[in-house]
Amino acid sequence: MRKATVALAAALGLCFLAQTATAQTKQWQFGPEVNFGTQSIGPGIGARAVFTGLGTAVKVPGLQAYGAFDYFFPSSSYGVSPSYWEINVNGTWDIPNMTGGFKTYVGAGLSYAHTSVSALGVSASASSTGLNILGGTHFAPTPKLNMFGEVRIELHNGTPIFFTVGLLF
Repeated sequence: MRKATVALAAALGLCFLAQTATAQTKQWQFGPEVNFGTQSIGPGIGARAVFTGLGTAVKVPGLQAYGAFDYFFPSSSYGVSPSYWEINVNGTWDIPNMTGGFKTYVGAGLSYAHTSVSALGVSASASSTGLNILGGTHFAPTPKLNMFGEVRIELHNGTPIFFTVGLLF
């Protein structure tokens, strides 16, 4: 429970701190996200920072980049206490000519995942890197709020699939 509280406090703190930076520039968006990972990874919470100005900087409309930190809560049983967190850095591209206010995107990137487990006083941990393939949609109901949903496949650690939704300010 302590890990969950610390992870939640860190994610919320990052979002509130980032909100100040958002007021200074329109090229960045920040916000919280919730996740669900397959292969016993389970639910998670995190924070995301999106650089919306990338397309303008490199003259490719619809191009964005984001970084995210997510902490997951795998189920524990029989005295085994697992933990899992990851950092993702991805580039996305909005598919042009979408109608209805929803913008669909595709992307790819890198992930760094850390797993640890403890049981009967013995602990072990491992880290891995991998490639991400992702797709999603985002919708801006107001000029200052962007909602998104995403599916990401990580090509490492047994190829887990992650479902993520969140808000960006």
